[in-house]
Amino acid sequence: MITLRPTPLIRLSNLFSQGDVYAKCEFLAPSGCFKIRGANHLLERLSREGQTRHLVVPSMGNTALGAATGALAFGFGMTGVVPETISRYKDERLRALGVELIKLAGGGSELLVRATDIARERGGYFVHPHLDPLWTDGYQGIAAEILQILPGCRSLVFPLGGGGLLMGLLAHLRSHPASIRLYGCEPYNYPKYARFDHARSTSIADGLLLEKPHPSVQQAIADAQIQVGMVSEEDIRTALKDLFETQALVVEPSSAITLAYVQNHLQELEAPVCVILTGENITRDDHRRLISEA
Repeated sequence: MITLRPTPLIRLSNLFSQGDVYAKCEFLAPSGCFKIRGANHLLERLSREGQTRHLVVPSMGNTALGAATGALAFGFGMTGVVPETISRYKDERLRALGVELIKLAGGGSELLVRATDIARERGGYFVHPHLDPLWTDGYQGIAAEILQILPGCRSLVFPLGGGGLLMGLLAHLRSHPASIRLYGCEPYNYPKYARFDHARSTSIADGLLLEKPHPSVQQAIADAQIQVGMVSEEDIRTALKDLFETQALVVEPSSAITLAYVQNHLQELEAPVCVILTGENITRDDHRRLISEA
């Protein structure tokens, strides 16, 4: 079992001396990212129902780390289906947690397909980190904690990868309506849900990459009238540097993208504004290299 305590909500006063901007520090959660919330919610249900004790998890890295941390605590086994390009840091951490790794040359969409097949072949539980409500409902606590501490929050900015975090936030707001608007962020180099007409390429925000958007997430974005914005690589690097040098916060690019969005659109956002800093699973060498390039 894992006892999850609320992560800190801090004001980014050094960065926005004249703005009412806050950060939800999900990178301080166990496993170094918000994905542990999804893992804990799912594993509690599976444990109660006595289902399979093995997870098959497709992941660019952080989902697997969250699931592996939870699996170890609950006594589950786990197979992680990850890209060949996964960082050595995350590879070593996953192996240390007892995870069997299957590496593929493809991206996020291919990982989902292969993980589905492996779970079927082995009788394991396939974790869909974007569409399985037993996983995504674990993220409802993020919205609940923000609104408990900052009930007047009007703008909530979050990274948009496959859409799991978005689905969890929306689930909470459906049952607990609030006067708050959601803003999703994607890398300009690799958008999915934003409207774009340029060719995609690689991005340092590698945790947000997915080849094919999910139709149900697209529908949720349209129904909730969520604005999805794109952020350049240069602005992501600058945000990484700003968070470190002015607030002493070390996060990964897929987290810093939210700050970059606010820095570019602050005048358009109704205050108070809150950004979700989702993870910090990056080596310090890589972090130093990225901020040196800013």
